[in-house]
Amino acid sequence: MFYLIETKNQLEKLTDKLNASLTRYLEFIQGNDNTHPALAEIIAIYLEIDGEDFIIPLNHTECINWDKDAIISVLANYEFCVLDKKAALHAAPHISYTDIQHSIPLLEQHTTQAHAWYYRKFPHTKVNKMIPIGKHLERCKQKTHSIFQYFHGEVNTYFDKILLPVLYELEKNALKFNDKFDDYFTLKNKKFSIKENHIYGWYNPYTTTGRPVNNFNGLNFVGLKHDNGERDCFEPDNDFFVEMDYDGYHPRLIGDIVDYQFEGNVHNTLAQIYFKSKEITPQQYKESKTLTFKQIYGGIDKANLHHPFFFKTQNFIDIIWEEFNKKGEIKCGSYIIKKKDHPKIHPQKLFNYYIQATETETNIRKIKIIQDYLGDKQTKLVLYIYDAFVFDVSKQDGKQTLIDLQNILNDKFPIKLKTGAHYGALQ
Repeated sequence: MFYLIETKNQLEKLTDKLNASLTRYLEFIQGNDNTHPALAEIIAIYLEIDGEDFIIPLNHTECINWDKDAIISVLANYEFCVLDKKAALHAAPHISYTDIQHSIPLLEQHTTQAHAWYYRKFPHTKVNKMIPIGKHLERCKQKTHSIFQYFHGEVNTYFDKILLPVLYELEKNALKFNDKFDDYFTLKNKKFSIKENHIYGWYNPYTTTGRPVNNFNGLNFVGLKHDNGERDCFEPDNDFFVEMDYDGYHPRLIGDIVDYQFEGNVHNTLAQIYFKSKEITPQQYKESKTLTFKQIYGGIDKANLHHPFFFKTQNFIDIIWEEFNKKGEIKCGSYIIKKKDHPKIHPQKLFNYYIQATETETNIRKIKIIQDYLGDKQTKLVLYIYDAFVFDVSKQDGKQTLIDLQNILNDKFPIKLKTGAHYGALQ
């Protein structure tokens, strides 16, 4: 049986198999696995069709290669399962994909001795062009074997249809940086995530709660410090940055879940409980934030259970903990936290996961609305950091655009606005 598709006749036979197939799996093979998918050259495409394996070479040194656009136009007639839909969309957005990574356990890193050797010797090149094509097939077969041991057709629709496309669209909006960048950041390899004076971020949503982490090529956008000059390195492509972030987001989110509504400033309200005073000093206000987060994430102090917010929150924690132990899982919107995956979990940790999952899904659905609204406008969303959204704003879109964006985010909880000529100058 042939596996390497190099001739027109072989491609026609492959197409016949695709037409008659029940299951189709696809993986794009990049020039280097560590390159951001938005910048990566695709050197080959691996297909698994009803248990048979094929590779279509596009730019490999030992193969007769196809034109990428011609192959994509063929594959665009079919739907494929993929292990990473977001990366696949960067490679070829016109093909229909179903992401299955969220439906299976976290897989081990699949490799071969050849891959390990070449990556040690040539880590910063398009090393996959040098690795024998048969070794790429071997690695891909190992991976698909592991995948289909666990995947039985169940797909998280929210994850597949909303979360991943939203993060893909967000990743496309690379951040512009200035000549201060090299003073603060040392990347593993600039070619992996930089094009000219723009750097691409990578949102990894394959976490317990789907809350994406953003750490790629040695730079964590979520962890950028406020006070050391790091943020001064990033400036808008358009006219200025606007950051919109929620005021007291987690307490308000919890309040919404447990049916408690805060009046006025969250941290001032809670400070009055802690310090038993209507007049709160700046220092007490600061301490109030610390005390609140300590209780939300670490456990509620019994001394505060007299207040309705903390009483209702503790009651909710007790309810979900009981259900979690009774059913072996707890549903948080579109997420399911399973006891078998977290044998050492405790009530407060479960509650933390629940809040993170709720926060993420709430925000992602709002970002979807924002992306649809912005459409062909010059203004774009360039950063998402849990309770904050950073926009690269164009004046030509008009003031109404900012008003509309604020209204989208401010449908339930109040937000604060900051603006500045660069990311470190937001006021």
